[in-house]
Amino acid sequence: MTAVKDTPIAVLGLGLMGGSLALALTHSGFTVAGWDENPDVVREAFRIGATQRISLDLKDAVAGAKVVFIATPVAFISKMIQNTIPYTTPGTIFSDLGSIKESIIHEVFSFLPETHYFVAGHPMTGSEQQGIQAADPFLFQNAAYLLIDHPRTPVSILEDVVAIIRTTGAHILKLAASEHDRIVAMVSHLPHLLAATLAKTAGTDEEQHPGTLGLAAGGFRDTTRIAMGAPEVWEGIILGNRRRIIQAIEDFQSELDGLKRILNVNDHQGLRTFLEKARGVRAQIPAKNKGFLTLLYEMVVTIEDRSGTIESVLHHLAEAGLNIKDIEILRVREGEGGTLRLALENSQAVDEAIKVLEKQGFKVRRR
Repeated sequence: MTAVKDTPIAVLGLGLMGGSLALALTHSGFTVAGWDENPDVVREAFRIGATQRISLDLKDAVAGAKVVFIATPVAFISKMIQNTIPYTTPGTIFSDLGSIKESIIHEVFSFLPETHYFVAGHPMTGSEQQGIQAADPFLFQNAAYLLIDHPRTPVSILEDVVAIIRTTGAHILKLAASEHDRIVAMVSHLPHLLAATLAKTAGTDEEQHPGTLGLAAGGFRDTTRIAMGAPEVWEGIILGNRRRIIQAIEDFQSELDGLKRILNVNDHQGLRTFLEKARGVRAQIPAKNKGFLTLLYEMVVTIEDRSGTIESVLHHLAEAGLNIKDIEILRVREGEGGTLRLALENSQAVDEAIKVLEKQGFKVRRR
């Protein structure tokens, strides 16, 4: 492959993920063409600078592309690649963004000619928002981007895709397809179904006892937020990984049955142990990784409900030359303020950030 930034790229499917990838690559200096079945989406992608030309025709979109990213719903990925092959030249690399891998890989390699290549991928990031209007050029920054190491994919081809993805600010993790599908069933697919089930259960209760949802506070909203994901997208994901999701559901059901037994016998110590173990596991996640990533060091800032407060925090840290790796609003108290979580690259950076912000009058603590 030529120099990385000289690689012509096409992105097929310009929703949240495809649009964000196109924006990120364009901002990194690539020439990006794009296509979507909705012509208005194609025009919008061009308007916001995600692509360099309006391609309403699939053949035109992939013309000259050396790497073609497929960002359609998972149910259409393999068919999209199959339909696109005739419009591409030998040596073209296809790569998908789907959140299931084994079934897609099996389908694609069943028809992919030896002259073409496929690198299965999955960025571990996203939003409950959908569509090109939600596209964000920074969506991939500091997120895990999983790439599948497959026997039919030459190492040099895999590394070509790695080099492109790294320009988005994502962190690359290579693993086998079976391991990928097992992990995402537990940490992505099961949580989505649990959120959906909780929302549906509360909805049933609302029908029987009107006013229930009106009292749903932050904990309920946070827990069910991901249930807002597009059903047409999640249907294909869940059915495509159903065997491993069923196993994850069974594991969860076993834990839930154990909790039910504890409550049935009014076991105070058993409940305390259950909650302490759960708390300990949850505490490991931000301390050890972010989407399978390496260690991040965190701090929490209490902020006032005042315009410009968050910007002020970020400004002071930037002035001190401190690089923020991740940011999250943990809690908002209307009229009072909230809590801001910041992740930095090492312990020394956290120490320095605490000093900087405390000097400016902020209440800060290490997490």
